[in-house]
Amino acid sequence: MCSWRGCCKLGANPLRNDTQCENCERTGCVENCNQNHAGAPECQIVEQYVCKVTKFSSQYGADKSISYAAGNLIGPPYVFPHHGDSTRTCVFRTYGTWWSVAPSASKQFGRIPAKFCSDDFVEIQFKSAVYPTEIKIFETYNPGAVVKIMACDQLCGTDVDSGQSRWECLWSGAPERFTEHCRVFSPNLKPASFPTNLLRIEFCHQLLHYYTEIDAVQLAGYTIGTIQSFQPYSKTAAPKSPVKDIIHDEAPTNGGYFQKLPGEILFFMLNYLDQLSLSRLSQTCRYLREHTYDSFLWMELNLKPYWHQVNNSTLIHMANRCSMLQKLDISWCSVLSSGLHSLFMATEEHLVCLQLACCDFVTVDTLHLLATYCPNLQELDLQHCLNIEETEFESLGPLPQLLKLNLYSTKICTQSAQNLLKYNPQLEVLNLGCCSKIDQFDGVADHIAQHCRNMRCVDLWRARSLTHTGLFSMINNNTNLEELDLGWCSSVISSSGCFIELLQKCQNLKKLFLTANRTVCDNDLNAIAEYGHNLEQLDILGTAQVREQSAFNVLQSCSRLKFFDVSFCANISCTAVNSWCQEFPHVAIKKSYQPHTIF
Repeated sequence: MCSWRGCCKLGANPLRNDTQCENCERTGCVENCNQNHAGAPECQIVEQYVCKVTKFSSQYGADKSISYAAGNLIGPPYVFPHHGDSTRTCVFRTYGTWWSVAPSASKQFGRIPAKFCSDDFVEIQFKSAVYPTEIKIFETYNPGAVVKIMACDQLCGTDVDSGQSRWECLWSGAPERFTEHCRVFSPNLKPASFPTNLLRIEFCHQLLHYYTEIDAVQLAGYTIGTIQSFQPYSKTAAPKSPVKDIIHDEAPTNGGYFQKLPGEILFFMLNYLDQLSLSRLSQTCRYLREHTYDSFLWMELNLKPYWHQVNNSTLIHMANRCSMLQKLDISWCSVLSSGLHSLFMATEEHLVCLQLACCDFVTVDTLHLLATYCPNLQELDLQHCLNIEETEFESLGPLPQLLKLNLYSTKICTQSAQNLLKYNPQLEVLNLGCCSKIDQFDGVADHIAQHCRNMRCVDLWRARSLTHTGLFSMINNNTNLEELDLGWCSSVISSSGCFIELLQKCQNLKKLFLTANRTVCDNDLNAIAEYGHNLEQLDILGTAQVREQSAFNVLQSCSRLKFFDVSFCANISCTAVNSWCQEFPHVAIKKSYQPHTIF
């Protein structure tokens, strides 16, 4: 049997021809086999675990913490084969549909492919580059969220920072709903045409009952001596973007029967195509090219599903069809400021929504471009853009139309946050969750109270320096609050009366997260039951002072309640929760499970 990696017996591709190889008696690998059987090094299966987490979209844990952090993917399994909630796993920020239906949620736009549903991703690196034969994902709590596994070719001139990257999909599938147990997910992989040591795993949380937790990832594959010297599979150039313009042919082309259709009918038909289909159709003939370039078809552009195909040339070549562009999402993409510059110039200040989540190319120069070319922005998402330094956020300056600003997990500091609030008093939705560089959240809360009287939604997740003093400032001046996330704000003390006053003065609240605030007590829940008539989502995870009766009062009185997390509430038993689930079937009551055998 042939032991060379190029043989189709071992899953090689591409096939050269259909001639039978005299060495291994298989077809499709003659050109490579005949050249490599003699003196070729033996293939070896390498099994390895993650050595580095290079990038991720979100995590439940705090910066520089090992609890619920993406960095827990490094090394062999720690929790498996045990099942349950563990701080030693990788956990993402959200699950289910609860965040997407909250008042602060942004509506999805653009022509999204039906199969695209990814909410989060993590990029992981291994020590040795191999041709993958098996990937094992150790899921220890609420499995079923993995929907795609991608491999990066770093040996063919890939430069992720400039957008010249080559990725191949090894596996994709729909999310699955499972009972709460652990499993090793090992899907059938498509053969890779190059060796890789960088994988990207994408997750869809829509079907999850609770947070999914990943313990480890193992990559197994073939290696042949020194992979850098192995050439046949690294000669292929990085694929061109499918949304680039076609070259103008000299000869005219005919639109056929399409030319007999009224333009309005053709426009109506084209409206049903996604972005990739429109781009492909533009390459069939000049007549259809002209119609697919109609700027009214490109008023909303969502490139997030195509992050692995989008590069700088993509944006430059799309500029000539985006003069009416109003909404743009290039989250997860790798481009350069020059490409963004071309697109911004083409939009002629029509842009009102820009989403740049997890974009490494975003720097202070990008902020200068925004301030110059996008004066009418109403929504801006910069979450997890880590190459903007602490004081550089002020470069945004005043954006007089800005209503929604997402700065989750960025490096913004106290002074910059305060100045942005002064510059933009019209803000209604603000996310400063997990902004560890802000060391005086009371000052930020005071600026919200003073300058942003129309604020409806505030996310202060893990705002460690926030106290009840800052919360009182907001309560007294922002009575129209509909959403407030105070999760892990451990310095906000219930005995100050801040939570009761919050419920009394902000009776429009639909979402209130008091996650891991150990001081929340029965009096607070009784206030919620009395004043929280509009409340839909409530999280009191981790408090030891709340008893079952006060939680039951909330369920009885808050008729609009749909979500209630009482995980790790020591005085609320599983028996009570099971009973409540029967009595209040319209409420998703959460009670996490933690195995005591390993913690």
